[in-house]
Amino acid sequence: MRAIRGKIGVVAALVLAIALALSALAGLSSRPTGIPADGPWAIVLSAPQGDWATCVDDPAMTEPVTREGTVMVVSAPAATETDVRRVADCLSATLTGGTVQVGTIDPVDA
Repeated sequence: MRAIRGKIGVVAALVLAIALALSALAGLSSRPTGIPADGPWAIVLSAPQGDWATCVDDPAMTEPVTREGTVMVVSAPAATETDVRRVADCLSATLTGGTVQVGTIDPVDA
């Protein structure tokens, strides 16, 4: 009987470890993977959930444009990579759902 309890404990611990690992990996997919060194930058939120609006209300960003569940915000002319990273980090911390992508845009479009 003791051997069975030991095996069940090991299996339960393994299942818990796998669940935690998958949960961590799932959270990584919603975060930006890299920020290009040179701008102008655009941050695109797809189906954003949570208190993210305070993040894009930043002097380094222009007014957000919302269309069909997608929000795009472009960096202001004087913004730096550090500014965009600050906004992206804020989004990563406040989004409870959706995805974040950071990229560059053609200066003519900015």
